[in-house]
Amino acid sequence: MTETLPLSHRSVARITGSETISFLNRIVTCRLDDLAVGEARFGALLTPQGKILSDLYFLRTEDALWMDAPESVAADTFKRLTMLKLRADVQIEAMTDLGVFLVPKSAGPESLNAPQASSPDPRLGAEFLRVIAERSDAAAPTQEAAYAELRIERVLPECGLDYGPSDVFPSDVNLDVTHGVDFKKGCFIGQEVASRMKRKTEVRKRTCKIASDHPFSTDLTEIKAGESTVGSILTWNGQHGLALVRMDRLATAAERGDDPTLDGMQISCTLPDYVPN
Repeated sequence: MTETLPLSHRSVARITGSETISFLNRIVTCRLDDLAVGEARFGALLTPQGKILSDLYFLRTEDALWMDAPESVAADTFKRLTMLKLRADVQIEAMTDLGVFLVPKSAGPESLNAPQASSPDPRLGAEFLRVIAERSDAAAPTQEAAYAELRIERVLPECGLDYGPSDVFPSDVNLDVTHGVDFKKGCFIGQEVASRMKRKTEVRKRTCKIASDHPFSTDLTEIKAGESTVGSILTWNGQHGLALVRMDRLATAAERGDDPTLDGMQISCTLPDYVPN
C-alpha cells in the first residue's frame, strides 16, 4: 500500500481529565497505564459476558488520549463509557470534524490537514502510521477495496466491517493473540470470561484467511467440509476473504479427507502466522 487511506468508517473521541488513564485501564482489554506519549494501543470494550461491543484504538498525546471506534457503534460506545465513569475526572468529547487515516510511514502525518495525533499502527507495524487529522471526504470504493485487501492479507478482522457488536468473543477474531487483550493487567469488563476461555478451554473458533480460484459470490456465507458446516465468511475481496472457522470441525474434516468448500467450490482456510500452534 502506497497511498493514504481515509478510514471513514471510524469515529474519533478526545478524552481528557486526571483519571482518564486509570479509568479506561479498568474498563478496556488493553493496558493503558504504561502507554507513552506518541504510542498507540489496540483493544476492545467487552460485554460482561465477554463479547466484543467495540474494538478501539488509543493514541496518547501530551494533553489528551485519543480514541477511535467503529462509526456504527461509536455513539453507543462513547455514551456507555460516559455512564461508566460515574464521578471520575474524565471528559469524553466526540470530534466530528476529525477522522482517522492510515498513512504510509514515508508520507508522514504532515501530508494531512491539521494532524492531531499519530503513531505506528499497533496492528500493522512501523510501516504504517495511524493518524487523527481533519476529516476528509468518504473513502472512494478503490480505497475501501485497498483497505480490505490489506486487512485480509494480514488477517486483521475489524468490528463494523467483519463482525457486529456482541457477535464474537475476543479469541474468535484473534484479539487474544494480537496484543489486544492484556491478561496480566488486572480487571476489565468481561475479564472473567475472557481469562477463563484463555486458561481452561481450547480455542475452537479462529478467524482465518480463505482463498479460492474464483471470486466469491456476495450471497454465499456458509463454509462446508463434507456434510459439516465448518465456518462462515466475514468479509471478502475478490478471491480472498476472512472467515470465522471452527478449528475442531476443520481438523476432523481434514482427517476424513474432506476439503472446505463454498457452494461446492473448493477453498483454502489458512490460520495467520501470529496464531500459535
